[in-house]
Amino acid sequence: MNNFHTASDLLLNQVEDFFESSWPGVDVDVLEESVVITLPAGQQYVINKHGVTQQIWVSSPFSGAHHFAYQDGLWTCTRTHVRLEDLLLDERNTYAA
Repeated sequence: MNNFHTASDLLLNQVEDFFESSWPGVDVDVLEESVVITLPAGQQYVINKHGVTQQIWVSSPFSGAHHFAYQDGLWTCTRTHVRLEDLLLDERNTYAA
């Protein structure tokens, strides 16, 4: 298994744990190479591996679509250079407010 697959599998597991432990009332479904998170109001995140580009693709109900590349041990947005962890933390704080 190459570095992308190892890192992305670990990330998807971390994303699942993050939503289940820190977003009250969410429903987390793990599918093949993706995680679908449904918020109590019906909004959804879809976070999945995109093997062709070796990126993690995120569809957020709050900020839209993002593509993250794995560089230097971090998942960083290819457009904004925001780390995936920071994006999700910021959105959780907005959601909880």
